[in-house]
Amino acid sequence: MLIAAFGTGPSFIINGVSYLFAIVALLSLNEKEFFHQDKPKTMTNVREGLRYALKRPDIYVVMLMVFFLGTFGLNFQIFNALMATKEFHKGPASYGLLGTFVAIGSFSGAIASARLERFRQTRYVILSGGVFSTAVIILSVMPNYLAYALWLPVCGVSALTTMIMANSIVQVNSDPAIRGRIMGIYLLIFMGGTPVGSPLIGVMAEVVGIRQTVAACGVIALLATLVIWFKYRDKVSVPEDISVAAVLKRADADHNN
Repeated sequence: MLIAAFGTGPSFIINGVSYLFAIVALLSLNEKEFFHQDKPKTMTNVREGLRYALKRPDIYVVMLMVFFLGTFGLNFQIFNALMATKEFHKGPASYGLLGTFVAIGSFSGAIASARLERFRQTRYVILSGGVFSTAVIILSVMPNYLAYALWLPVCGVSALTTMIMANSIVQVNSDPAIRGRIMGIYLLIFMGGTPVGSPLIGVMAEVVGIRQTVAACGVIALLATLVIWFKYRDKVSVPEDISVAAVLKRADADHNN
């Protein structure tokens, strides 16, 4: 909408200025009022965090799901831009409106996730990822702009529900002493797929077509989800003791046996 009304340059400026409010709010926080919690001493290297994650199937399976969904499924900026301009021959305003439809779905997903506490298990992350991947595949065959726009909220709901469950599982099910490192690995995997997926999607769109590219991304994510489901669905229970010492001790014992 802003691009259609003011042009590309001014829209970037307006967007940049909007971040000033968040910056001012963060700078106004009083660090003395923060809640501080003493954590037990433990090794402070990334290797331990990675080892801990790899010994927790309920955590690393979530990370696998996030990698494939983030790399191939969560590319609405690219999907919408290509579909709006190339497939439906619309302008900037129509493209911006597609983002609104995604946001409607995301907002609904955020509200729904607050009521789905009992479903915050790794198995449900896999199932929800399968629903999202299927929604992306269906998105690729929408016949016109209106149908495409009306299906985007479904994609938004399934995407955000999956991501919220994944984020919650990784945080809540990790030992507080090592949670920061686990979340660092999680975010690296989540964000790290974008530099791979985005250029690949652009090349595919030029070579095989836009709809085919969107469908292929959904299919890749769905196939990965199916493989993960059949391989790990019975191995993702949360251990009774999630402490670093207990998890690594259990892993060493299994290795020796």
